[in-house]
This record gives sequence, C-alpha cells and structure tokens, in this order.
Amino acid sequence: MTLETWREGLFQLCWHQHGGSGLAAPLGDALELPTSDRDWLLERIGQQRAQEAKALEKAAKRR
Repeated sequence: MTLETWREGLFQLCWHQHGGSGLAAPLGDALELPTSDRDWLLERIGQQRAQEAKALEKAAKRR
C-alpha cells in the first residue's frame, strides 16, 4: 500500500459531505482501526455510494 492510498482511505472514512450521507469517523478513531476493518469499511462505502446513486437516478427518471 502506498502512502497516497493510505491517506485516501482515511479521507474517505472521515469525510462527511454537507447535507449528505456517509461516515464521519473522527481522524483519531480512523487511525486506530485495524487495516482489515478499514479496508472493509472502504469497500462498503463504495457499495453504499453505488446504491445511493442508483436510487437517485431511478427517482430522477420518475419525474
């Protein structure tokens, strides 16, 4: 794993879009996560974002 990959992972875990959904782990908590848990969370975040994008697309088509 590169330093950039590690930093990006922490960013994704800690970022919380204003008015949007997502994780907002405090940086200290994210730093304490075992690598396997961090990787699982990052994969799950990707899945959730894809599901939400599909739902938004479906809702837009109904209008």
